[in-house]
Amino acid sequence: MMIRRTWWLGLGLAIGCGSTPGDGDSDGGSDASTASPASGTETGPASGTETGPATPTSTGEGPGTDPGDSTDSGGVDRSSCKRGIAYGYHSHADLAALAPGVSWWYNWAVPPDPDVGDYQALNVEFVPMLWGGGSLDQDPPIPEGARYLLAFNEPNFGAQADLTPQEAAALWPQVEAVADAHGLEIVSPALNYCGGDCNKTDPFEWFDEFFAACPGCRVDHLAVHWYACTRDALTWYIGEMKKYERPIWLTEFSCLDAEDKSVAVQKQYMQEALEYLEAEPSVARYAWFSGRWEATPTVDLLGESGALTELGQQYVSAPASCP
Repeated sequence: MMIRRTWWLGLGLAIGCGSTPGDGDSDGGSDASTASPASGTETGPASGTETGPATPTSTGEGPGTDPGDSTDSGGVDRSSCKRGIAYGYHSHADLAALAPGVSWWYNWAVPPDPDVGDYQALNVEFVPMLWGGGSLDQDPPIPEGARYLLAFNEPNFGAQADLTPQEAAALWPQVEAVADAHGLEIVSPALNYCGGDCNKTDPFEWFDEFFAACPGCRVDHLAVHWYACTRDALTWYIGEMKKYERPIWLTEFSCLDAEDKSVAVQKQYMQEALEYLEAEPSVARYAWFSGRWEATPTVDLLGESGALTELGQQYVSAPASCP
């Protein structure tokens, strides 16, 4: 079962929990361009293990045919494309539907989804994740062809990885050992604002303390989540994250912190967000949440098996820079 919560924070202070009262421009909040709105949701482990839903990436071009080649039929190097998806229940048909526009996905776990089959034939990269501290004890095999390793999911949340910055720093040598053994680049713990049951509310405070406790740790990329619904709010958040001087992976985002979460609202926000994310050089990768999510189906990219929703069609067909 997937566990999710949504909340809204304004000016860095939690003013609500367990609800979705709105974005930074409404419901008592201030404009995201001048304040520090925050928002997020939680994805919990699937099936009682430290996993969750899976994520494919985007390319903006058609899928290639050579499983060992990252270049598609149009000559675009898909490994440089940013667009992905956070989802954990892919079938091969689902991934094939997304493959023309995404280049990677993750599922909050180390192994890919069992029903996805030969995803490499679709030229869609899978990125494994060490969801929490317990993942380090399981020693599951890293999938062949992996290039990156995602670390702990929302560790400032009690319902997620639930690790203080100091606890995460103490575990980091084990994360590095896994990455070094397989030649992987390391993506930081994925942080978001927390609105209840938190060891840290503010993701910037968590990151500051983590890097202070782990000054020699190898962290090649920075992972963040965001669920506010305006381009200004997203721009503010990514802009503030630049201070850590690492390529940014926005590994969960969609419009959840608004009263109106209709498909029309999702489409408008997606268009604005993708235009910004594709053009912003500090953003290395991003992943929409999610493929199918019963709590808010208006964010779904997938309908029936192997079929894209209207939103999914927009996500797959949107222009991609693929630098």
